[in-house]
Amino acid sequence: MIRFWLLATLILATAPMPTPAQSPTHDHSQMQMHDHKSMAMPRDGDFNPFVISNAHGGFYAVYIQHKNGKSDVMFQHAPAGAGFSAAVRVNDLPGDAAVRNENPPKVAVGPSNEIYVAWANERERWKGNIRFSRSLDGGKTFSPAIYVNTDTSGALIGRGFETIAIDKKGHIYIAWIDQRDKKGYANGVAEIWMAESADRGKTFSHDRKIISNVCECCRLTLAFDSTGRMFISYRYVPPSGPMCRDIAVARSDDGGKTFQSTVVHHDGWELNGCPTDGPSLSVDASGRVNVVWFTASGNMPRLYIASSTDHGASFGKPALLDPAQKDAKHGHAVAVGDGVVLAAWDDVNGSSLVKWGFYDLRSNTVRVLGSEKDAYYPIVAAGDKRMALIAMQPDHPELVRSIEDISVQ
Repeated sequence: MIRFWLLATLILATAPMPTPAQSPTHDHSQMQMHDHKSMAMPRDGDFNPFVISNAHGGFYAVYIQHKNGKSDVMFQHAPAGAGFSAAVRVNDLPGDAAVRNENPPKVAVGPSNEIYVAWANERERWKGNIRFSRSLDGGKTFSPAIYVNTDTSGALIGRGFETIAIDKKGHIYIAWIDQRDKKGYANGVAEIWMAESADRGKTFSHDRKIISNVCECCRLTLAFDSTGRMFISYRYVPPSGPMCRDIAVARSDDGGKTFQSTVVHHDGWELNGCPTDGPSLSVDASGRVNVVWFTASGNMPRLYIASSTDHGASFGKPALLDPAQKDAKHGHAVAVGDGVVLAAWDDVNGSSLVKWGFYDLRSNTVRVLGSEKDAYYPIVAAGDKRMALIAMQPDHPELVRSIEDISVQ
């Protein structure tokens, strides 16, 4: 039996849902709302978690803790066969973070067990910078944070939804959604920018724009396959005309210098507002690229999954992640075998709940392993026959954790 690992607290929002676009102007005031009557989203709360496998049988967790009016990035380590360590603050400047449900901090592991953490801060609402810190002693201490983006002294702009990945050479890549050139688009969409470090995070290259026509409020996922191809998933928005918010995957074969994007599926979901629900991308050992995403096309909120066997050039027919889903959203998945992902997602059963299980892309079948009521925004990680799962839960005063054995079979 898999016990649930929860991180709290949130209260349900009751604001009205946005309606389809009446004009080509993006309505940022609809942040955190889906275009569906029953899908009031939880407000940003007091925590904001993320978890990964540390590649040595354990897990690394990071979260943003909001306490006494300040938000800080916290780190914890669960070694193989042990529980979680006491929390260590990552940011050296107190309060140098921000809680955003869709935008948790990210953690990655280098080839010599370097621990890298990236997060977004805020100097005004939704406006700030991308920050980075590293630990070279297993998470006991972290270096003073540095800026990843340039233009830190100019006018405040929206930046966030950072994602981080490490290539075969140990180079660090951080990408994020950036609005410095937002005025150039009729639909007010944003761009993805990226910076790279070749010295274990001591310094980063000058940042650069890599992808245009991006939804400004949906998380990204950056990943590499075993050959070094780079993939990044995002929600696409056309620069003008109907604001159909389809999911796209961009691939780079030259270390992030150039990208070619492919729409995973043309859902036809038109929305003048913020979906606040980005795709989850994973790449398995065979090179299969898997994407889980939310859409509300036809006023029917659903989570779909699709995969590519040609390195992201095309994707197969989408399938429901869970045929029994009622109001599913916020899917997250990691590859655990050839054509198999471990996934977690939100749904409803009277109240919101999180479900998790294995999805087999070869047979398009799901095996649900468990669920937990009153939970939101799950993040899942898989290690050596173990899993960890984090979510947010209303009115839960502390961090509750569990790691359990799993079997793909």
